[in-house]
Amino acid sequence: MSTPPGRVEDYTKPFLVMAFVVIFTGLFILWAAFGYVISLVTSLFLHIALGFIPKRE
Repeated sequence: MSTPPGRVEDYTKPFLVMAFVVIFTGLFILWAAFGYVISLVTSLFLHIALGFIPKRE
């Protein structure tokens, strides 16, 4: 019989850091290509969309 696996590493913080980098880069590219207003509208849309995700308790 094999032994059950132990605890796995928590990769939440590295994921959140990389998600920030990807979102920041995407907004910077939008800003460079289309202007500041489009970046602000996209950020507002993402903020509202992410607000619909239920929080864990």
